[in-house]
Amino acid sequence: MPKGRVRRVQDSVHGLMEFRGMESLVIDVLRTPELQRLRRIRQLGLAHLVFPGAEHSRLTHSLGAAWLAVRFGRQLIEAARDFLIQTLAPSSLSVRDLAVAALCHDLGHGPLSHAFEREVIDDPYPFDAWATKLGIPEEERRELRGSGWHELVTAGLLAWPEGQLHQLLEADEVHFSDRIRLMLRGKYYPPYLPRLLASDIDVDRLDFVRRDTHQTGVAYGKYDLDWLVSTCTVGKTDNGDLVVGFDSRKAIRGIEQFLIARAALYDTVYHHKTVRSAEGMVGLFLKRLKDATRAGIVLPSGGLAEPYVKLLSGETLGFRELLHLDDFSLSVLIEVMATTSVDDETVRDLGQRILARDLFKVVPVDRRRLGEYLRRPDAYSRLHAAIQPFCRGRAEYYIVVDETNVRMLSDDPGEMAYVIDEDRRAVPIRDHDIFRDYWKPQEGLRIFTLAEAVAAVKAIIEH
Repeated sequence: MPKGRVRRVQDSVHGLMEFRGMESLVIDVLRTPELQRLRRIRQLGLAHLVFPGAEHSRLTHSLGAAWLAVRFGRQLIEAARDFLIQTLAPSSLSVRDLAVAALCHDLGHGPLSHAFEREVIDDPYPFDAWATKLGIPEEERRELRGSGWHELVTAGLLAWPEGQLHQLLEADEVHFSDRIRLMLRGKYYPPYLPRLLASDIDVDRLDFVRRDTHQTGVAYGKYDLDWLVSTCTVGKTDNGDLVVGFDSRKAIRGIEQFLIARAALYDTVYHHKTVRSAEGMVGLFLKRLKDATRAGIVLPSGGLAEPYVKLLSGETLGFRELLHLDDFSLSVLIEVMATTSVDDETVRDLGQRILARDLFKVVPVDRRRLGEYLRRPDAYSRLHAAIQPFCRGRAEYYIVVDETNVRMLSDDPGEMAYVIDEDRRAVPIRDHDIFRDYWKPQEGLRIFTLAEAVAAVKAIIEH
């Protein structure tokens, strides 16, 4: 591939994105089937049921993250020029690697992402069985143990010898795919670069806050991205570690803007009651489908439903089957189960309600009182008894308890973002007076059920 080539993409969020020289490999990687699967997975799950414009995919988000990786990488090359020796400074090669890693960071996500993993993939999932199926080397297994299923699948797809993604990377440069997997695990040199992929302020979050704001049409997620990029630099912690951070004299208000924007999106979009109800119902549908499958009920198989039937039965999947997991095939699964003679009334009824957008309603009770009630040993048995008269299926699959606990700032040293003073001293932003409140969690607790059963559930909780 010509190294001086410029590849251009016009994006609705970032405008004209120009990938130059080695960076232009991003566009070739984008065309592989492994990345194209993300075109069929919505970035915001079922948020389009409330915000009609939220139809954007994980592919567009991943490309946006790759573009931000390029922008931050170019900035760091300039920022490090005057004070880092050449072997510690980023290069065009490392910026290219950072961009490709950013493009691939969501590679392993399934439809509806975390809800899918929680209900379809066992928790905890059989790590060794999946690692063996995906051909993960032993050393990499040790580092990935304890990671999420989607992270393991990402590593597997990058290492898949027959996959177009792996072959493309290796054709460009031997052991290229190894370097990308190391970057995603934070094991790269220069050691500070991976933090741009996984920290309180990283290219993933910076893109999805902007993109989700734009696509949903809400007015709360605005922040000055250009200013944050321009203030990005490298500093040194008290332990002597080099880290990426932001100029403490110039970036404080820009960082605050970003944290406010992200917190507002959680309030208004990600945790919107209708969105959470819909996602909870799909989760219950999948949970009941899994329970029914393992109880011996035979489900219609073949076609797009086949990978799901295998997963629900506790089997692992090969790479080609994994490439069929997307929002479209999940929709087909729901429609098949809702309209065929599957021998389970709960599965059929939940599927029909999801297709008809007949969603559960929130029960209007005080959060603290709800929390106290749910701690009772007989809480769920009483709730199930109250709503059973209104259910066509089994009552335990007609209640969604939605508990949220989100922090804008992490307490994990490996994920902390930094501000850097004029002496190049790096301090975690959570230790800055302005940002102390952002370390406190955003907590929420709600319960959803059938509209007909709301009054009965409310009465039980409040009396």
